[in-house]
Amino acid sequence: MKIALIDQHPVLRSGMRIFLTDHFQNLTMLQTACFETFNPSADDPSFDVIIIGMTEETDGVDNVALKRIMQENPNSSFVVYAGKLQQDLATSLINEGVSGYILKNNHPNELVKCIQTVIKGDKYVCDEVKIQ
Repeated sequence: MKIALIDQHPVLRSGMRIFLTDHFQNLTMLQTACFETFNPSADDPSFDVIIIGMTEETDGVDNVALKRIMQENPNSSFVVYAGKLQQDLATSLINEGVSGYILKNNHPNELVKCIQTVIKGDKYVCDEVKIQ
C-alpha cells in the first residue's frame, strides 16, 4: 500500500507513519508539509490514499490545490484528517470527491478503519459528521 500524508506537523507525520506501518503490510509513505511541496516520484506517482491534515486553526482547504492534486491522482482515495469538526466543510469535501473525513481526536484505530474503507471505494466519515 502506498500512502501520501500532507500535514504541517512533522511529529504527527512521523507518528502516523509508525502507527500505520504496524497496521498495513508493505506500506510506503510519502510525507510532506503542504500541497506546494507534494511531489510524487516520477517512477511511481500513484497512491492508494492521500491523507490531508488540517489544523484547529484552519477554516478550510486550499480548494484549487486540492482539485489539482485530485486531478493528478484520479485513482487515489482522499482522506481529510481534521483538527476540529467543520460540518459544512466536511459535507462539501465529501460532495467534491473526498472519500473520508475523520477528526484528529478520534481513536487511532478509526484512521485504520477509514483507510480500509476508502481503499475499497467506499466513503467514510466519523460519527461526529452527519452527511446530508
